[in-house]
Amino acid sequence: MNRPVDPSTSALLVIDMARDFVHEGGTIADSGGPEYRDRAQALVPRLARLLDAARAAGVTVIYATDAHTEDDVELLKWPPHSMKGTPQADIVEEVAPRTGDVVIEKRTYSPFLDTAIQSELEARGIRHLYITGLHTDCCARHTSGDAFQRGYGLTWVTDALDAFTPEAHQQGLEYFKTWYATDPERQFRTVDELVAEWGGSGVPS
Repeated sequence: MNRPVDPSTSALLVIDMARDFVHEGGTIADSGGPEYRDRAQALVPRLARLLDAARAAGVTVIYATDAHTEDDVELLKWPPHSMKGTPQADIVEEVAPRTGDVVIEKRTYSPFLDTAIQSELEARGIRHLYITGLHTDCCARHTSGDAFQRGYGLTWVTDALDAFTPEAHQQGLEYFKTWYATDPERQFRTVDELVAEWGGSGVPS
């Protein structure tokens, strides 16, 4: 049987669901091509359902989204994207933050390189993170590693994550299982599973 997680000590973490990553005209979205954009856009309705269920169950919603400045180290590797203050850095409208949600602007793969997210988590007593968004094998991977090494419990929502290719997505999930998962059966979940649990009992697993 799955062990319950108190909603008041858990958060749904939404990574890089910015327009730049999802819609045509974005640097990242266009570099991935049409097939990638289709898969990124397919995340949106699933994630919207999950967000509604999380909020109703009392799970904190936290967005960690690129908001780059010209001197960010990441831009030595990647072309300018999701630049702070531009429409491309805006979170996709269908999954946009609501009152009570937390928004963290990040400048590299993991939000934990800035103290803001740690302060927010500690202030709310958050000990467990549900990982969603883009990309499974990069920003979600680095965020997961930093969270694991700080002692947070982790659940990966497998159909609310994606990467440039299906293969990269699967490789990311396998990496989580190899290096971070302590109870894979409990820690790899789907949107439908969590929506059913949160809607049925108000206690996520």
